[in-house]
Amino acid sequence: MVKSTAGAHLFVGFNGTEFGRDLMAVIREFRIGGLVLFRRNISSAGQLRELLKDVQLYSRETLGRGTLIAVDEEGGAVQRLHPALPWLPSALETARSGSDAVIHSARTVAKRLKALGIQINFAPVLDVVDDPEGHFLGSRSPGAVPERVARLGRLWIETFQSLGVSATAKHFPGLGKAALDPHHRLPVVETEDPARLEDQLLPFRHAVAAGVHAVMTSHALYPAWDPERPGTLSAAVNRGILRDRLGFQGVLFSDDLDMKAVSGRIPLRDVAHWGLEATVDGFLVCQRPENVEPLYAALYDAIRAGGSARDLHEASMKRLQRLLSFHF
Repeated sequence: MVKSTAGAHLFVGFNGTEFGRDLMAVIREFRIGGLVLFRRNISSAGQLRELLKDVQLYSRETLGRGTLIAVDEEGGAVQRLHPALPWLPSALETARSGSDAVIHSARTVAKRLKALGIQINFAPVLDVVDDPEGHFLGSRSPGAVPERVARLGRLWIETFQSLGVSATAKHFPGLGKAALDPHHRLPVVETEDPARLEDQLLPFRHAVAAGVHAVMTSHALYPAWDPERPGTLSAAVNRGILRDRLGFQGVLFSDDLDMKAVSGRIPLRDVAHWGLEATVDGFLVCQRPENVEPLYAALYDAIRAGGSARDLHEASMKRLQRLLSFHF
């Protein structure tokens, strides 16, 4: 039983635009929970629609269930479906245009994803960024005022999910005060007083209250909350704050574990153990397919060992099943 469900934690990136043997093998051998799309997988809307139909048919035949499909479709610099589909303005530009523009953008994106067979959008970005021009997130953030980010983020989430596509609030507990990009290095958010980080939490508090289906972690280190483990792998951050304090009961995704903030710094056995302890449900492996098998093995070993890891795995499977049931 453990072997057949450990892979459900994995959300995997892949190469190519066709449903070939490599992708079949990943689904069949590791019984993954989901796929993550990038521009390298998309040549046209028609091609993508057929690819995802093939994925779901094979998943149902092989796994007896659907496979969740996720994408980062934020607008602006981060939209995987362009140029297959028309370009959309960034989160910052949309936010500056006001509530009606946010609702229009959310409707547009949700309808596109629904028509293509995509169930999850890894958006909206809810990081509060004081200086978009000087910060690595740039225009991906809706702005510098926590209350405004919270209000517009909630509008986006509610509009999106009303159309049947799951939203993902990211990057919890906030990258706005991080100076380094976790794609390349480990950011450290320095402050001795956790109260100084409360403004970063406000948009996520509103997202949880809005019933957001998913949250994505931040790879930054927050010494005021956990001096040893980055946010993605921190039980103090994800269990203590997100789940226990804010009351989030949905699916928690890691950010891409192939980012340099984690990859090569933390052994995969620790990623598996610490991630489960932190109540991470979906472990993303997006850029390095060779990491899928060893992370699967690490998760399998952690769960098989029993104890708290097995209990946490079983609780996680219930959260993932609820999300799966929403879409299939």
